[in-house]
Formats: sequence, structure tokens, C-alpha cells
Amino acid sequence: MEFEGIKKNMNSLPNLFSKYVRHRVRPTDIETPEERFQLVGNSYVEHHLTIYEICDVYADSFIDPEFPERGDGLSTVEARKRLKDGGMNIINPPKEQSNIKLFMKQFLYKFWLLLLGAAFLSLLTYFIHLYHGNYETLNLYCAIILICIVLCMSFVSFWQEKKTIRVVSDFKNLLPQTCFVMRDCEERQVQCVELVVGDLINIRCGQRIPADIRILQANGLKIESSAITGDHQPISYTCEPSAKHISVFDAHNVAFKGSYCVEGDGFGVVIRTGHYTVLGNITDLQSLVTPTESLLQLEIAKFVQFISIIALSMAVIFFLIGCVVARFENILYHFITGFLIIIVANVPQGLPAMVMSQLAIIARRMAKKNVYIKKLDIIDELGAATLICTDKTGTLTQNLMILTDMWYNKRHFSIHGEMKQSHLKTMKHFAKKELEKPLPDLLSVMSVCNKAQFERMRRSFRRISTKMALESRERIKSANLTKKFTVVDQRGHESVRDPTKTISKFEEENEEENAGFDEVSNFDCEENKNNANPATLKQRNDLIGPPSDVALLRYVETTASVEGIRQRFHVKKPYITTLFEIPFNSVRRWQLVISRCLTTPQSADAKEFDECAEDESIHLVMMKGAPEVILGHCTKFAFNDEICDITDEFKESCQAAWEHFGCEGRRVIGFAQKHFIAKKDTKFSSDSNNYPNNNLIFLGLAAMFDPPRNETASAIQQCKDAGIKVPTFI
Repeated sequence: MEFEGIKKNMNSLPNLFSKYVRHRVRPTDIETPEERFQLVGNSYVEHHLTIYEICDVYADSFIDPEFPERGDGLSTVEARKRLKDGGMNIINPPKEQSNIKLFMKQFLYKFWLLLLGAAFLSLLTYFIHLYHGNYETLNLYCAIILICIVLCMSFVSFWQEKKTIRVVSDFKNLLPQTCFVMRDCEERQVQCVELVVGDLINIRCGQRIPADIRILQANGLKIESSAITGDHQPISYTCEPSAKHISVFDAHNVAFKGSYCVEGDGFGVVIRTGHYTVLGNITDLQSLVTPTESLLQLEIAKFVQFISIIALSMAVIFFLIGCVVARFENILYHFITGFLIIIVANVPQGLPAMVMSQLAIIARRMAKKNVYIKKLDIIDELGAATLICTDKTGTLTQNLMILTDMWYNKRHFSIHGEMKQSHLKTMKHFAKKELEKPLPDLLSVMSVCNKAQFERMRRSFRRISTKMALESRERIKSANLTKKFTVVDQRGHESVRDPTKTISKFEEENEEENAGFDEVSNFDCEENKNNANPATLKQRNDLIGPPSDVALLRYVETTASVEGIRQRFHVKKPYITTLFEIPFNSVRRWQLVISRCLTTPQSADAKEFDECAEDESIHLVMMKGAPEVILGHCTKFAFNDEICDITDEFKESCQAAWEHFGCEGRRVIGFAQKHFIAKKDTKFSSDSNNYPNNNLIFLGLAAMFDPPRNETASAIQQCKDAGIKVPTFI
């Protein structure tokens, strides 16, 4: 009974102190990553919501549910307030190890453990001799020397690792990541650490996802989420809501922080930032991952194990032989001479010091060339390399594409820095307005089938605020519209309109812009001439996008106006010239866009079209990519103002052209197009057959050159001299 009473009192102690102890909100008994993922996934609900529900939840972002990319975004004041309340969009890094802990960690190196074991045995031998009255200092000196070597080499390794950690942290501060968000009705480039919940963000190919984002619009968007899910296969993402039983990790409409956009583009709203993201919630799981050992560490571990086995075996054998010969008399003496001394003698005391000294010298030499080694044992793997696989663009080259050559009409046009070929000289002095066909069609495909944009155009995709448009829409719905009314625009023009047909300010301006276009072949040359003031030229040089697309636009700008060309293909959304797009990837090696022609096309293949019905319009499919792939999608080619069938002779001449450019180190791109008639409300998709994907018209080739870096040739030659192969991935 007494024991049960004591047990009862002990069980009541937690209840007694529970009211004075702060309870944990999050469970602490989660042991597996699967359980942690399930807990984090249950906290997300945005993947179940429709876009209209997302608009209600994130009302301060003023998202347009019909065209999300035309949303206003947060105001600057609201963004600053949320940044102050929610904190920066950063994940707190693991707590840095103290200097003492980092220094003590160096002693776990197996070479040092072997030397410390030898030093301990030497000390043991010295004290045994001292106990028996034999004052032999040799073993003492040996132990002191070994301990000094271990301390010295451990300090060198500690100093190198600490220096590298400091340099890497400085690099993180020098290279901040940026992204494009909508704020105050404008697209702005902000640092990723300043993102807040509710920001409307553009997702582009090649971009690292900076926060957890609910996808609102996806255009062939594929994201690789191996950092979160472990699956290296890119997955197609959509904006459609998922079913209630689907987890956020299987919904494919929420892009997680740390993922990578490998194809397409999209638009979304930030729903989690910083340590509230999925990546931030599972960072502590890294402590459960066992760090991998380097090849040098594995080899040293095997060597230490081999030496230990040999030393122990020899020590035991000689100890037993000594005992047998001495008839097991004076066993302690034989233990010292036949066991401890033999073990110490088998340890290569100079090898660890020599290896670490060589590694430290190499690390110092590499540091002078701005190459910092975090751990010295990694140098061995770097020195053992026999193959270096490197990308060409941006690594061996300057990543500054320049269009150097054109091939069309079975002729080669070389484009030099001063742009002095015949047809450009003619355009420059405006001796004639018509370009040699099919160059106008080539310029159209270069301008529209293009991901690059002028920086001065990177503003809101609509001229009227979403907030104002939504408020106006609600007023119109609730008003009693029974009379005609007079509208006076900013230019002072009056117009009487029926209230049953509401025309927004954006639509009015868009109609005025689209009115009065000249024929396609002129390409607004007079506009390009009038805008050729220094300020405008400086703004037009500020291009953002893939280097190859930027090079194409720069070439078009020397001949015509990119904006003038793109205005001929506007749809309902300003600055969006395509109805449908299949982005480029390395598998299919082509990009396809479909646009609606707002003016009468002057191309040879469009002359056969008669008048279109009211609900129909002339559309244009444009394709660019690898020349051999583009040519495979074509059955005809444009020659001057005619459309001819592709023959074997033409294929051979075309192949000879791109092979000639390729041998000169050029990147070659082929172009094709075809006009077709479709209803204005037609929905295009990659699986539909309502647009021509084959039987296109081949236009020509463009060759671009990316200048190599100054140090590329010498670096490759040094690798070859060292016996290292350097294959290049283009």
C-alpha cells in the first residue's frame, strides 16, 4: 500500500507542475519525414480553392479572375506592412557551430585518432618504465611530438574550414536573388527576401521558386520539385483546383519554395514565405541525414583499419613468442617491448602530417585564384578528376548573343557590327519601304515568337486598374441603365452609347491603337525613325529575356519597330501577343505560338483567303527552333513572294547552310509559319488538332554568335595538358 501511494504521488507530479509549464503547440513526437509531410500538408487549403475564391481570400492583391496576370498586386504600403509583420522571406539557417566545437570536430579525423592512439601507447610505455625505475624519455618525447602534430594539423584544417565558411557567407550577401512581382499596377523587380504573402509573381523558365505559390495561370509550366518531394521528374502544373481528398503535394497547382521551373511560364500568388513554407518546415529533417564521406576519407579509413589489424597481429604474435621464449617470466617487460612498442612502430607518424601539409599548400594556392575549399580532403577528388562536363552558354562564353548571319531565298546574308548589308542600308536611308520577302515574315516570327521584352514595357498588363475595373463592374451591374448616355474621353471626343453595351477604357484605347495600321511589310519604319532619339534608343536597349531571344529583337530593332510588329497581333490583353504557346524545351527543340492577325496579312500564303465571317478571324501559327526539326514540320518554303514545294535539293542547300554556320561556332535557329482561319473564340491546346502543326512554310535561318570569354582558351588548354577531357554541352 505504501509503495502504491508513493507511485500515485509520483504520477501526480507532472499534473502539479503542468500549469506552470508552457505547453508546446506543435507535436514533438514526429519521428519520420512522412509524418512531418502529412502535418505540413494538412495546413494548406489554397490548392482546393478556385481562382474566384483565391481572389476573395487575397482581396488586397486585386486579382483579376479572368486574366490573373492583369492584376494590380499589393500596394507598396501594404507590402511594407506585411514585411514588417511577417518577417523576411528567409529560412533561418542551422545554428552555426562554435569555434570550439568546430575545432574539436577535427580530432575525429581517423588519421589523428591513429596518431593519438600511438601517443597514448607511448605515454603508457613511458609511465610503465618510470614505475619500474627506468627513466627513458624517448617514449615521452615521441608522445609529445605526436600530440603536437595532431594539434597543429587540426588547427590548420579548422582555420581553412572557418575561412571558407566566412567567404561563402559573403558570397550569399553579394548575390541576392530577385524576382518580378506586381505592385501598384506595375511589374517590379524585387529581392526574393522581400516577398510577402499576397504578392503576384511571374514564374519564368529557369527560375528558382522563391516562395510557396498558388498557380493562377500556367502556360506549359513544368516544375522540378526534387528538393521537396525527391522526384527529379518535372511535373506539369495547372491553375485548376484539386479535389478535397488530394494532398497539396499531389495537387500540382502549388509551387513550393526551392523548386525549379524547367519549362514554360506561369503567374501566381504567394501564399507562404520564409520558415512558414514547406521547405522551412522540414529543414530540421536535415539533422537526420548522415553526411557522406569523401573518397579520401574512405581510403584513409581503409588504410587505418589495415594498419591497425597488421599492428595488433604483429604485436600479439611477438608478445606470445617473447613469452614462450622467456617461459612466461617477466611478462610486463615483454608486454612493453613486444606489444606496445611494435604497435607504435607500425604507425606511420609522418604520413598524416605530410598529407595534410600538401592539402593545405594546395588550398592556399587555389585561394589565390579565388577558389575556396571548404574541407581539405575534397582537394583529392578535385585532383583525381579526368572529365569536366561544362555548359557552353554563360560558362565558356559571355552569354551575349549577337545575330551574325541570315539565310533565306537560298542566299546567305552576313550581318556585321555596323549592319552594312544592302537591304539594311536601304532601310536605314528609307530609300524604299518594302523589304525583300520573306524578310517581313521572318521579322514577325522573330518578334512575336519571342520571350524577351523591353524593360520599359514591364508594367501592368492592363491600362486600367483591376480595382477600378471591378468597382466599375459592380456599379454597372447594380445600376438601373435605361437611358443612353454621353461619354467624353480624355481627348475631348464625345460619343453617345447604349448602356447595354459597356465598353471599358482599356477596350476603347485598344481599338484606337489597332485602327489605321499599314500593311505588314512596312513595319512602322516612320515610327522607328521618329522615335530614334537618344532616350528612346537607350530604353529600347534594355531587354530582358533569354539571350537568343534578346539577340533576335536587337536585330529586328535595326530594321523595324518590334512594338509596331507586336501591335498587329494584340489580343484582349495588352502586350500579350499570343493566344496559345508551346514553350521550347530540349526534348522537342522548338517553340510554337498562335496569334490572331488584327490587320490583313500580306504573306503569300494568306492571299488565298477570302473574306472571313464575323465570328472568324485569320490566325497565324509561328514556330522556331532547331533547323532540322523545323524543316521536318514544313512541306513548303517561301521564296520571294511565292510558295514553293520543298524538294531534296532545297533540303540539301538548307542543311549545307546550317552545317556551315555550325562549323563556325554559331547557334542556328530555323523559322516557319502558316496562316489559317479559325473562330475567334477557339480554344487552342497542345492536344487539340484545330491548328496546323505540320505542313508549315519554311522561312529561313538565323545564326547567332556568343563571344567566348577571354580566359576560355587558356583554361581548356590547361585541362587538356593535365589529361582532363572537357566535353561541352551546347
